[in-house]
Amino acid sequence: MLRRIAASTSTTLRVNGQDLLSFAGTNLLGLGHHPEVLAAAQECLSRCGLSAAASRSTSGNFAEHENLEEALAEFLGLEAALILPSGWLANEAVMQAYGDELDTVLVDADAHTSLWTSTTLTRAQVIDCGASDLTRTHALLDRHGEQHLALLTDGLFPMQRRIAPLAEFLRLLPRKGILLVDDSHGLGFLGQGGRGSLSGAGVSDPRAVMTGSMAKALGAGGGFIASSTGTIERIRRRADAFVGTTPIPPAVAAGARAALQILEREPERVRRLRAHAARLTAIGKRMIQDDAEGRSPVLALPVSDQKAGRALEQKLAAHGLYIPWTEYGGGPGALRVAVSSEHTTRDLERLEEALLQHYQP
Repeated sequence: MLRRIAASTSTTLRVNGQDLLSFAGTNLLGLGHHPEVLAAAQECLSRCGLSAAASRSTSGNFAEHENLEEALAEFLGLEAALILPSGWLANEAVMQAYGDELDTVLVDADAHTSLWTSTTLTRAQVIDCGASDLTRTHALLDRHGEQHLALLTDGLFPMQRRIAPLAEFLRLLPRKGILLVDDSHGLGFLGQGGRGSLSGAGVSDPRAVMTGSMAKALGAGGGFIASSTGTIERIRRRADAFVGTTPIPPAVAAGARAALQILEREPERVRRLRAHAARLTAIGKRMIQDDAEGRSPVLALPVSDQKAGRALEQKLAAHGLYIPWTEYGGGPGALRVAVSSEHTTRDLERLEEALLQHYQP
């Protein structure tokens, strides 16, 4: 059942005519409602219209698209970037560009569904390498290391509250290998000033390809790929997911670029988010056995039964909170609790009070 949202702010949702304090979604830094972001999008909307109305290879390549790519590359400290209509397509684009040459693809057991489905675009052997399991990954790389190989992983696994060991993966990866990191949840939370999991791991390596969604920390839309200039040029030429699609609207690109500028100018947003994630961890320890030490702004509270999950949603809504029950990705059902940098101390107190009253593990 889809929930119907009538309006939103950085911390509230209007559901069934009721404004609820939201601990849902991924507008992690509140940038999707920032006045400067909205103003940038509105100015571009009036100048460029609602859609690019064509592939970027024909007449749909607007200055806003290229300006955003340059800003992303500079912010992330990587040579080049490319934007796609979604984070899902960003992962597919990488595999379209490299799939024909790959012999083996190793995928983290908990990797996002888009990483797993992207492997269908290659004829390579696809192997589950466990959940950040360095021992198993090392053994697999020893066995297949002379082949053309890719290792696919999330940078931050939000529901599992786990950070991938990227430095160790790169140390083990063969010279011809590719490390594809979906950092949709790491951007804005990990690394220097929220620059993501590669920054957090302190690594810079041309074998690393970073992808992600701009609908989370940047509060915008679309996806991106960032890596070496050579890698981005290869994807630009070979990936149908780029060549054959209409890009994000120029107005969304303009808004995302404004969000990046604010993120760089206001690193305190990232610090607040990390502090709230630590508080969420403390709440989780009162509810379940959770020892992730604030490594994610998301907490999954198990509620395996759909009927019980929906009933709990309703109880929390009566308490003035919106927290969705989900079975996303086909995993076990859970109440998905997400904090934002824009929540207040009182908001987090209300969250804890409501969960202590209504949640039973």
